[in-house]
Amino acid sequence: MKHATVAAAFFGAMILLAGCGQGKVEGKDISASSSAKDIGKAYVAELTRIADALETVEDEASARAAAADIRKAADGLKNMEEELGGEISGIKAMQIFGSNYQQLADAQLRMMTALTQLQAEHPELMEIIGEETDRLGQ
Repeated sequence: MKHATVAAAFFGAMILLAGCGQGKVEGKDISASSSAKDIGKAYVAELTRIADALETVEDEASARAAAADIRKAADGLKNMEEELGGEISGIKAMQIFGSNYQQLADAQLRMMTALTQLQAEHPELMEIIGEETDRLGQ
């Protein structure tokens, strides 16, 4: 349950850092000069990567594969945070959220649903992905 709580806190906090979008831009592609649109696309892409990974966990092998995908997403989100200085002004945040708020909300809901289901049905597998989900909150 610790991992799910940490992940939930992280996802809520990350809303303050970036917004939404959709596309092939990833967190590793973001720099301080990136457009709000690209930041949003990258943020949603990384959250979607996490949601996709979590939804595939059924056994130990799939949990290990999911952990690798979550690690890639965490690295992309960390790059974004570093490049953007950890904070975004209110106006920039509104530009990032833009008209794609629904994609962000959908990705976050998918992640939280998958984490909750995983914790309830396969707590032993949470240990495998736990280290990576813990990285999300750092």
